[in-house]
Amino acid sequence: MSTVNGFARTEFACRDLISVIARERLGVSEIGEMISLIAENDAISFGAGEPSADMFPAESVRDAMNLAFMEPDVWGYHHDDYGLMELREWIASRMKRDGMAPDWVGPENILLTNGGGEAVSLTTEALVDPGSLVLVESPAYTESLLTFRKQGGVRVAVPSDGDGIIPSELARIASRRAARFLYTVPNFQNPSGRTTPIERRAEILDILRENGMALVEDDPYHYLSYDGPPPDSYLKLAGEDMRVIHVNSFSKIIAPGLRVGWAVIPPPLVKIFSSLRISAGLGRPLAIQRGVLTYLRGVDFKAMTAGLCREYRCRRDAMLSMIEKYLTPLGIRTNRPAGGFFIWGEAPGAADAEKFARYAVRKEKIGIIPGSAFYLDGDRGGDGSFRLSYSKVRIDAMEEGMSRLARAWSSYSKLVKG
Repeated sequence: MSTVNGFARTEFACRDLISVIARERLGVSEIGEMISLIAENDAISFGAGEPSADMFPAESVRDAMNLAFMEPDVWGYHHDDYGLMELREWIASRMKRDGMAPDWVGPENILLTNGGGEAVSLTTEALVDPGSLVLVESPAYTESLLTFRKQGGVRVAVPSDGDGIIPSELARIASRRAARFLYTVPNFQNPSGRTTPIERRAEILDILRENGMALVEDDPYHYLSYDGPPPDSYLKLAGEDMRVIHVNSFSKIIAPGLRVGWAVIPPPLVKIFSSLRISAGLGRPLAIQRGVLTYLRGVDFKAMTAGLCREYRCRRDAMLSMIEKYLTPLGIRTNRPAGGFFIWGEAPGAADAEKFARYAVRKEKIGIIPGSAFYLDGDRGGDGSFRLSYSKVRIDAMEEGMSRLARAWSSYSKLVKG
């Protein structure tokens, strides 16, 4: 106890006021911890699942932002809670042109968000009560798993294979308990790089219909398809059924720092999401949205995304070549993603992928993300698996990085065997 001006004072303990959410539901991001460890060790990173800075159209976006800030309306409150109408019109039109959206989707259904992550968060707030069941593909994107936990959702993993969610497993799990929605990244999934074929998507939608369940389709890698167009979106396949909330973002194809994403909201939920947007701090920065629109109007979108695909395809192919040279002889298996940023690896006998990842970054200065980061607590499915990302790695650095990873695995295996 201390005194102030002669009066006794009891120290105020903020920790006694911490909410249930903060006390019990927040978790540490294993990806964030690994990225920090990679940076601390000045390591080559196969861990960062984000676009490469040399691919940002910085000059063009800067010019577009300068024009946006000349508009007088960007300096005050923007009273359309769903965001800049012209950008929403552009998105709705683009999605229909590219076969991603059914006829009912219009600009009134497009909610602009702070990246795709906020779209997932608002959807969770709209559909999940504490104790509600949420089905998630396994493995799944870590930050979304944390979002569902924060809201109090009970997360249940649905097993997957090389083609994504296994329909028979989904049907078995969905028939036992009522769930609010199924969450999936169907194209070039983070972390596995897998893509769900159209036939399986149709089967999954049938199961959801039978069980009265919604689907949250997180599709930020849609335009990064290297071996042909991706399958039709769940949103498009569901048609007038309207059980799909589609989440997307400009982060992977323009720049993540702009934080402009969107969600396609079915008509029955439009007013609910508007209220959630207001409670979350009114709208998002109009100047940024107008700048993104100005950039998009001034670029050939198909040519722009084709250029991104050419470069990232080269990086994918280079990493696959280095894997064949350095990792395959060690018995490590990987897949071949058709797009996106990620390759999934499985190492024989690696019972603790997290320990290996930490060993590799400290011993050989090479960073990967352990598979355990993408599974629910207590699920051993991530044992021996890891995620590799080629998006931010220069091709001339890949061979050195892969050589380091091979050395790390060889020495770690000997260490574990004693």
